[in-house]
Amino acid sequence: MVIVLIYNKWNVFDKMATISFNPQLCTRCGICTKVCPVGLILPEGEDGMPFMPDAMDDSCMKCGACESFCPTGAISPIFCTTHSLVSAPIIQDIDPDKLGSYMRMRRSIRNYKDELVDKKTIENILGIVRYAPSGINKQPVHWLVIHDPVEVRKIASLVIDWMREFSESEQEHPMKPVMLSMISAYEMGADPICRGAPHLAIAHSLDDGMSYTDCIIALSWFELAAPAFGIGACWAGFLKVAATSYQPLVDELGLPEGHIMQHAMMFGYPEYKIHNIPGRESARTTWK
Repeated sequence: MVIVLIYNKWNVFDKMATISFNPQLCTRCGICTKVCPVGLILPEGEDGMPFMPDAMDDSCMKCGACESFCPTGAISPIFCTTHSLVSAPIIQDIDPDKLGSYMRMRRSIRNYKDELVDKKTIENILGIVRYAPSGINKQPVHWLVIHDPVEVRKIASLVIDWMREFSESEQEHPMKPVMLSMISAYEMGADPICRGAPHLAIAHSLDDGMSYTDCIIALSWFELAAPAFGIGACWAGFLKVAATSYQPLVDELGLPEGHIMQHAMMFGYPEYKIHNIPGRESARTTWK
């Protein structure tokens, strides 16, 4: 299928594909090529338009990152999802509609400014997050905040070391091809692990088999509260997986005895602003 489309009108397409670019609105700014999590959008197609190669169509995650960050609204999805529109600016006195807009504007941020978030701001976010739901109010969540970007880069390099070791092993895993591509990207100067984020928030707790859910809820609150402070975040999934078994990384984190990393999140000031809310599937609901 052809991805770069020429519009006759905004909602009339010459061909159907995963996403489309409106040549009348596209400014060729290149943001969409930078925010695509898997680098499917290329910068120069017909008339200098960004485009997605035909072979990559089935690889599109339909995450809406390109649509979200497009400042002119030139990108439109063709796949079937239910869209939410930004109806009004968010203010302090949040009514249900404004709260809904705020929550739907949440995006995984993978492009960051080279600017540190001050510790007081992080403490303010964690001051909100400590009210996250916790089973029987156990409040098992502990935080390790990696504030030094140099340390973040070191942790990312350890995850790559784990990937190298794993990819050379006899273990079978569906993510092995992805790991190989991430290793290659890292060796070419990219950071596919922490995406250049200056900071990491790591939720850890006793390895009691019960605290994982509370840590995930707390990190979800962190991610949701962060934009109110002008901060963006993204789940660090490969860091989480590596920290379950790779001893050099475990040693580097230096968690208290008996504690394990339950999950981690990269965060910092976003390089790009969010302009739109991408579509999502309708709620799958059964009523009884």
